[in-house]
Amino acid sequence: MEDYVIFVDGGADISADIREKYHIHGVPMEYLLGGVSGTFSPGDPDLVGLCARFYDALRAGADISTSQITPFTFESCFEPELKAGRNVLYCCFSSGMSSTWQNVQATAAELSEKYPNQKLCCVDSRTAAGGEGVFVLQAALNREAGMSIEENAAWLNSHSKYVCTWFTVGDLDFLKRGGRISPTLAFLGGKLQIKPLLIIGEDGSLVVTQKARGQKAAMQTLLKSYLANLDFGDAARIVFTTYSGNLEAGQELTEMVRAASPADISISLVPLSPIIGAHTGPDMLCISHFGKHR
Repeated sequence: MEDYVIFVDGGADISADIREKYHIHGVPMEYLLGGVSGTFSPGDPDLVGLCARFYDALRAGADISTSQITPFTFESCFEPELKAGRNVLYCCFSSGMSSTWQNVQATAAELSEKYPNQKLCCVDSRTAAGGEGVFVLQAALNREAGMSIEENAAWLNSHSKYVCTWFTVGDLDFLKRGGRISPTLAFLGGKLQIKPLLIIGEDGSLVVTQKARGQKAAMQTLLKSYLANLDFGDAARIVFTTYSGNLEAGQELTEMVRAASPADISISLVPLSPIIGAHTGPDMLCISHFGKHR
């Protein structure tokens, strides 16, 4: 089996156990919460506690902003591996939601010229959060199955369009600030308890597809979308459920998915990273998996 290092950025949701078991390396991303800077790397050892404190601060009204990954950060992560003679496969946060992809392409071009005997393969996941987590876990499983770095990158590129990410949010103001929904929908949603159901489309951007009234109805709609597109193809039979600061709701959604799924499907509950949570806010719920289509 060819040995190469797999990286993923802070836009992905994976547990500390998965990161350690599959030797996944993190590219940190920065955020500013209440005027205090923070750094998040996927699979943080204090993931659950960190996310709980983060969403408590958001509920208390703390201001939040995030920054894209700079070429310097990419270089700091990748160059030591290349210099040591190791190849690198990087799974990137969706190009449809960030300029991170453009930054890593520029960095990769420079490093490939500097280290011509090493391989640096970057793949646009066109997804984020639990979807990006499923994506990088699949990359690690492909490596374990014996895929070369080129074979793995090609497989991931051809299968990114099958990563399904179904989610809903609790506070529409966060999506309004990011321009994802209109101010009118945000106002009416708050008054009428309307929950938009969103997906990450094939171009990697957010799309509002349906609306439900109340969290219970929204969770049922998420489950129906998951079941209607349940076809893993040649991908692993893994599902991530994701929550932001609402563990009980996350556990409830996970049990709903588990009860409706075939017994051989592996289902993991993971907190939503601060990087994505900055744009969705608390009380986001999500189901991610490889499926029929987005």
